[in-house]
Amino acid sequence: MDPKRILIVDDEAAIREVVTDYLRGEGFVIDQAATGRVGLEKLVENHPDLVLLDVELPDMNGYEVCKRIREIPSARYTPVIMLTAHNLEKEEIAGFSSGADDYIPKPFRPALLVARINTAIGRNVRELDANALTHLPGNRAIILEIQKRLTVGTPFSVLYFDLNNFKAFNDRYGFVRGDTAIRLTAQVLDRRITEAAPAGSFLGHIGGDDFVAIVEAHDVVALCEAIAKDFDVSISALYDEADRTRGMIAAVDRRGNKTDVPVMGIAIAVVTNRQKTFRHPGEVALIAGDLKKWVKSANASAFVIDRRT
Repeated sequence: MDPKRILIVDDEAAIREVVTDYLRGEGFVIDQAATGRVGLEKLVENHPDLVLLDVELPDMNGYEVCKRIREIPSARYTPVIMLTAHNLEKEEIAGFSSGADDYIPKPFRPALLVARINTAIGRNVRELDANALTHLPGNRAIILEIQKRLTVGTPFSVLYFDLNNFKAFNDRYGFVRGDTAIRLTAQVLDRRITEAAPAGSFLGHIGGDDFVAIVEAHDVVALCEAIAKDFDVSISALYDEADRTRGMIAAVDRRGNKTDVPVMGIAIAVVTNRQKTFRHPGEVALIAGDLKKWVKSANASAFVIDRRT
């Protein structure tokens, strides 16, 4: 099992170093940031399993940072433990109101901090079925999120993503580079969804090369175009130069025959409740499954939006 990653956002270098040394001794991987801005950048870049966030920062307070974290689709459910030198009830309430999962006053005992970290991460994994590779919410959370939108009844679009020719890529380059491709896909989706529709958006990872996003954006066409373009540019860097130049890789089909397979593309199937009413998440998934079969036949990055009533 990969070690859990913790992001410490605190402007006091001494505290960062003490906590870092202790947590590394407990087997955690640590990233540090002295400001809220840098903390948000490292959050998007490294996808930590948990954030330790100081309330008092030089550029913005911890509550604002926490609110911004909750606006990032890939970090919406990342556990946040807030740290403060003031043991005041109103600050604790403010912390929870901004989206924090826990609240620890300074000074704190390192052993207690580790216990609270493990509890928060464990609860997050159990409740969200989080994917170990991307840290994104898994299938259970995806179903619950769709059901919540159906219950509320507000307009939304569910985007299902699948990679064309991922197996051939994995066979050609190995699982390590394959895992890199999955992480890169998550980064592309997170980046474009955050830019286009941060408020109320959700990003989940069903498993393998299958992802799901839920957005309230009206212009899903522009979003799909941006994702496809970004993916094509980003994924090409993972291919060897000769394969990238050819636009093909040598592969073996199911019958054992040698064949050439195009570089990966991202297939996007969009289901929306703007023209029809759904009663259950399974109905959404059923339509998306049919759409994915069609859009994957393009064998390149493409998208299709269900407009049937």
